[in-house]
Amino acid sequence: MANDPYSSCPCGSGKKLKFCCGEYLPDLQRAFRLRENQPEAAVKLFRDLLRKHPDRDVILRELVFTLNELGLSAEARQEIANFLKAHPDQPTALLSMAEICLQVDGFEAARRILHRTFQICARSQPAGISFLASTVAAEMGRVGCLMAAREHLSLAVRAATGERQRNLVLQLVRFESETTLPFLFRSAYTLLPVDCSEDAVQQDLRARKLSILGCWEPAAIIYNRLADAYPTEGAIWYNLGLCQSWDGRLAESAGSLHHAATLLKDFDQAVTAEAMAQQIDSQLSTERFSSFAVRLNVRSVSELLTRLESEPLLHRNDSHDHDNCNHPEGVDHAAEMILLSSAISAEELTDVSKLPESIADVDLYDITDADEAVAAGIHHPFLLVSASESHIDSAVVKLRAIAGDLIITAGDAEEKELISFERPESRSFDHRFFCPAGVTQKRFRELTRQREPQAVEAWLQAPQPSLGGKSALESASDESLKIKRAACVIGLMVIAARNDLAPDFASVRQRLNVQAPAPRVVPENMVIAAVPAIDYERIDPSKLTDTQLHEFTNRCSVLGLRHQIRTGLDELTKRPQSIREYDARRGWLMRAAIARVEEDYDLAYQCLDHARESAAAGPEAFRHQLELDIRELSYRLDDPADPALITLLHRVRDRYLHKIPEIEGVIREQLQIAGCSHLASELEGGLQVVGAGTGSSLWTPGATAEPAEGGKLWVPGQE
Repeated sequence: MANDPYSSCPCGSGKKLKFCCGEYLPDLQRAFRLRENQPEAAVKLFRDLLRKHPDRDVILRELVFTLNELGLSAEARQEIANFLKAHPDQPTALLSMAEICLQVDGFEAARRILHRTFQICARSQPAGISFLASTVAAEMGRVGCLMAAREHLSLAVRAATGERQRNLVLQLVRFESETTLPFLFRSAYTLLPVDCSEDAVQQDLRARKLSILGCWEPAAIIYNRLADAYPTEGAIWYNLGLCQSWDGRLAESAGSLHHAATLLKDFDQAVTAEAMAQQIDSQLSTERFSSFAVRLNVRSVSELLTRLESEPLLHRNDSHDHDNCNHPEGVDHAAEMILLSSAISAEELTDVSKLPESIADVDLYDITDADEAVAAGIHHPFLLVSASESHIDSAVVKLRAIAGDLIITAGDAEEKELISFERPESRSFDHRFFCPAGVTQKRFRELTRQREPQAVEAWLQAPQPSLGGKSALESASDESLKIKRAACVIGLMVIAARNDLAPDFASVRQRLNVQAPAPRVVPENMVIAAVPAIDYERIDPSKLTDTQLHEFTNRCSVLGLRHQIRTGLDELTKRPQSIREYDARRGWLMRAAIARVEEDYDLAYQCLDHARESAAAGPEAFRHQLELDIRELSYRLDDPADPALITLLHRVRDRYLHKIPEIEGVIREQLQIAGCSHLASELEGGLQVVGAGTGSSLWTPGATAEPAEGGKLWVPGQE
């Protein structure tokens, strides 16, 4: 602490040290020194100081900190409780109490003190509020309360400043980019206006203020009272459901949103409420399609590897992240394989029904440190077999047949460990297709795309809990289920986004007798992030300003909404100035990637040409042109019979190989992966002197790539 009596007091009061904590500064400094080596003595001194100066929160703060360091959280809590009896609204004490309660008891038990702290400390202690909110967000994420996690993280961002705020923004972007989560839960929502009476308007205003502060339980209490007074007002029930969801009370939220859907007069708003409720119901449902892992102890890793690699049904897989591998101490990853449903040749693959699938992951672990492994309870190398509940038993049987006596775990000693689960409605989309050797990527994509309509058809005919056990098609003529049916289509969108699919939703709605959503007008001064993601398909990109169009395209990329990414990019390409401001090269690359996934290769190559034009005059033209040529090579290798492939290889050879020899290894690897190693001879010879282009620096393999703007972007087919 400072010694200058006219310096600002370190307690944060804003006063000069002489007129604040100066009289007991020497004692505090002595306690700080004691805390380093004699923390118990420091606790005694802090307590003595607090008895002499019972109103000084700075002493309480240091005492509580020291007690927590000693693991005496119960004593720390009691000290704060005693202080709060005399000073119930003291911000520092409230923050300390909220932090201890949250850390020790969890959010559910700490909710009341947290919301009181949020209300009282929002202005004076924003950094403390940010810390509490981010801690709650982490807990909500762990327990699956996704909307609560996002809103608390947003609250933490709003309350933070500087470097911490930037870090929290990155956390929020990572959360919103997590495509395994329903996109409905990775978006902002706004409360609906309540104007049924003057009193209701005032109560709604109070609830909104509490909501801004993150006090969603008090806000929900207000809406609950309003719902009692105005039971047929759909906006009240909708707002109640949102506040309950943001507060982590999923079952109550689903009930309120279901009810709101029956009362809201706007069809699309009612569908939004019902879709959110259905997604929450799905989270809470005990009906699950689970995946399990089985550990099989083995002997002689080298001999086992020989047997595994000679089995046609097993295929090496090099996608494992060895740097971040979560395995016990003393063992290491020796091999990663996938078990196929069938092993057929390219000639035998005549139609989509014969396309093999990966039905299990097979990981082989070897002991690298016997002492550490034994300490972790591991005495043998082992196979870890992971598969869905419908495949796990047969996968283990096949592995036992392949490995034979090298597996030493007895059949009655096998234990299944639950590792993940999917919702039943996603099951028809749960396929991991495998491309056999000799099958081009273009042919493979053609086959996998043929499976998409089959999966949609299976979904249409599957029983839906929200439709009373009827399938979507069976209920198509039931007008009373129209809103629920329309919400089921949103559920299909969630599944499609998670699996990188883009079904014809207009056709699905037509078959289900569901009207298309009405267009949504976005005011010029409105940011796209404030629009719920569920409404993005209602937005006409041609009606957006350039700034809004940039944000719309980025948001859809983050959320993985391919239809909307395409419409946004197509509109951008019609606005020369707008796409330049967006980063034309990046925009054209994204559009090319979508065209490739959708098998429109002519359009993909046109987009790459536009990207080249946009990069030609830039300061790093040479590097960008090289990246684009390598990207085009990966596209053309989808079809090794492409007549332009040889010409492209010659262009790469003549432009780059003599200037950056390392590139040849990258090209040869791509050719080998595509089964075109014979084309490597086309890289030989060529020009000896090559112009460097207009770039001022050269890119080499392994150099750091440019960071994508706007956070993590979904780019289909990205190599």
